[in-house]
Order: sequence, then C-alpha cells, then structure tokens
Amino acid sequence: MIPTVRASAALRAPLRAVMLAPPSIRAFSTSIVRRRIEENISGERLAQLLQEQSAKPLLVDFVAEWCGPCKMLSPVLHKLASSPDLVGGKDIDLVTIDVDHEIGAAQKYGVRAMPTVIAFKDGRPVSQFVGVLPEGQLRQFIQGL
Repeated sequence: MIPTVRASAALRAPLRAVMLAPPSIRAFSTSIVRRRIEENISGERLAQLLQEQSAKPLLVDFVAEWCGPCKMLSPVLHKLASSPDLVGGKDIDLVTIDVDHEIGAAQKYGVRAMPTVIAFKDGRPVSQFVGVLPEGQLRQFIQGL
C-alpha cells in the first residue's frame, strides 16, 4: 500500500488562492522588430538593400581597416542601431562597407574621407556626415531621419 500524504489546511489555503485568482493581464507585442546590422558588405549587396529598403532609414558606414576614427565610430553606431530606445525609439538598419575593397561603391557616393556615414530612406540618400561625432550628436542625427 502506498502511503498518502494529506496537505494540511494551512498549506491548501494559499494554493487554492493562487488557483482561483483571475489571470493577470499582460500587454506585450508579438511582432518581430527586425534590425539589420551587416558588416563589410559588397557594393552589389548595398544596391540590393537600397532596392528593398522602405521608409526605415539605412545607415551606410564607409570605413577602412587602417582608419583610427572609423574604429572609434563603428562601436557607437552599432550600439545605437541595436538599441532603438537610445535614439528615441527610432528603428534603423546599419551596414558597413570597406572602401579599400569596394572602391566603386565609395566613388559612386562621393566618399573622399573616412568615416563617412550616409543615411538612406526609400533607397535615396537623405543625410550624411563625415568624421567622428560624439554620441549625443549621433543620437540627434539618427532621430532627425
């Protein structure tokens, strides 16, 4: 015979209260926020992204391996692109292009110094800056897109 254990009334009362409590209402979203961050893309890949790009801004960071300022700017851009709450909820995509490997893309967009960041919307350039900006100014740049 298997022994049965009976829970005392003191143990059953809290359990009953939990079981009878109304379900809590939690608001949450099931939509997926898609952020694209790609590094060292080709000129062909950039053309493809610009063709499929919507009103969501695409930041293109033109960099070079030997460029010290590029190495300072890129981590900050990655942080802001992956955390929309840091830029007032603005959702952006970010790609980097190495100008030494993709000379044609750099020439097409008139890149003469690094880092150069060009913002595209609906496949067209809408804004840009050259050089390293402080994080606060980067936030303002992104929020203004």
